Amino acid sequence: MRTRLYLFILLAFAHLTASAHSVVKRDGYYEVQHSWEYKGKSCSVMLNISTALYDYYQNDREHHFYRYHFNGSVVPPNYFGFMLSERDRVVIRALAQEFSNGVDTEAERIALALSFVQSLSYAFDTESKGDDEYVRYPIETLVDGCGDCEDKVSLLAALLYEMDADFVLLLLPEHMAVGVHCDGVLADRYMLFRGKKYYYLETTMPEWRMGQIPEDYQSAEMEVVPIDETPTLLVKGLRFESHPCRSFEKADCDLEVELHNLGPGEVKDVVLHVRVVEKGMNRLLAEEYYSLKDLQEGEYRTEKVSVVSLIRENSVLEMELTGTGITPLYYEYEMNYSRVRR
Repeated sequence: MRTRLYLFILLAFAHLTASAHSVVKRDGYYEVQHSWEYKGKSCSVMLNISTALYDYYQNDREHHFYRYHFNGSVVPPNYFGFMLSERDRVVIRALAQEFSNGVDTEAERIALALSFVQSLSYAFDTESKGDDEYVRYPIETLVDGCGDCEDKVSLLAALLYEMDADFVLLLLPEHMAVGVHCDGVLADRYMLFRGKKYYYLETTMPEWRMGQIPEDYQSAEMEVVPIDETPTLLVKGLRFESHPCRSFEKADCDLEVELHNLGPGEVKDVVLHVRVVEKGMNRLLAEEYYSLKDLQEGEYRTEKVSVVSLIRENSVLEMELTGTGITPLYYEYEMNYSRVRR
């Protein structure tokens, strides 16, 4: 049965000789067909992907404050929001399941998924998107039928995640790949990480086998980055207002905080801790805790809270946001009479 919200998928063995990708826009969904060859057999996938889902990812470019730093740092924290987005779970999970149907071993399942991702065209961002650094979500890569190394890595990682595979990201100079730990890989070279062997997966071109490293990267330094499912919570704006402003009477203070959850997943058990401190004297003027509603992935929300406090010219507003699994966010806001309402 075809569904317009997500996908219908078919793996078939026909007599096709090369990869081919086509997209037809229907009423509310894209009909995507992709064919490729794997181990002498031809495979075909058909997907129906909601236009609304694709448009959501096209418009969610907030992630693009992220940039790579190949000179010895880690993957920016919100990169995992691309590959593990909750909104595409049904699509990616169904696709991953089809790669698992009728396949006996984990290594073979991973190899089949790898061959699919490799068969999608390689495209530089400047040519395909007119952007020096455009990171596609997996849904975008599936509809577009192309991507560069990080786009293909995101798609493969999303599939491996749904397969419950043990994988890591591999950062190289101006390149990215995947490392996978599983039995049955016939390769002598591997990366040893936390006592386990991870085999290199090259996503950019067809016919690279599991464990086979392109010559250009065989002697390159590789940074191993484990999967991180921690959501990234951003404070997009903060507004404070006090009225009246008096040095020796407590004032009603209003605080507005604009939040955005980049994902992956929702942020739960969110607590906003507000303190007003007299700077220099280290005197606590007010302190409140506010329990906030969970933030869904991709959600923007403005939270408004009130606190009663003395307001001194050298007062400082301290704000801390905590939640299950996220790194606490801490902000200081120096108050003066130009920032309060008399």
